Amino acid sequence: MLAVVVLLNLPPPAVLRTAAEVRDGMEPFQNTLSLAVTRVRRLFYGIGRTGRISEEKQALEIKVAELHHRLRQLEQFKAENEVLRRQLGFSILSPHKLLLCEVIVRGDMSGWWQTVRLNKGLSSGVVPGMAVMTADGLIGRTIEVSERTCDVLLITDPNCKVACRTVRNGAFGIMRGAGVRLGGRPAMEMLASVRPAEMNYISNEHDIEEGDVVLTSGLGGVFPEGLPVGRVGRVRMHSSGLYRQADVIPSARMDSFPYVFVVMKQGE
Repeated sequence: MLAVVVLLNLPPPAVLRTAAEVRDGMEPFQNTLSLAVTRVRRLFYGIGRTGRISEEKQALEIKVAELHHRLRQLEQFKAENEVLRRQLGFSILSPHKLLLCEVIVRGDMSGWWQTVRLNKGLSSGVVPGMAVMTADGLIGRTIEVSERTCDVLLITDPNCKVACRTVRNGAFGIMRGAGVRLGGRPAMEMLASVRPAEMNYISNEHDIEEGDVVLTSGLGGVFPEGLPVGRVGRVRMHSSGLYRQADVIPSARMDSFPYVFVVMKQGE
């Protein structure tokens, strides 16, 4: 209080000098405080900017992932369109009435290679015992049919038998599926390879050769005549010596067919 009273009663020049000395004395503290405030401000600005950069980076990563996903979808659509174009082109040229179907289930727990399920059934005119094929060749026949779906037994299954003939010399035989090579690992059946089918009861009078084209013969009434089946592989004599045997390599890819045709019977 005394200091304040004294200051208030000092002449103006003395007051100015005292104020100047006080300012000079406070200058280091003011500089230090100003520097500290500036650094704190920059620190918070940097933290905020780093947070914004992190958010922007995350948003960009999500956008890139979405674009990659869309690109994969477009590539998949393109591949499916190419398959459909080829299948529809084959359908137009085929002498048979064909019903285009999509594969919705590839087999069951008993074996991927043995059956597939299609998205057409009784409501579309499908009944058991109809041939099923792709643009490349025969793949099997319908067995169980519901109102909107049907199961197809593939020609790789040992229970599937097809009456066949060779184009070059008309040699007849019965083709039977040989299953798949599991390599002792049933759990890996989806990765197993298809064994060539086996054509039996070929007359010894016919000289069949490796590479001969095999078609359905039409005998038996299940498979129409002239459907492509495959090509002859290894030829050998049966152990009885009464007839010859030959491996048949399917012309259709048995590991990949998203769309197939059911060969409709006349009048269906």
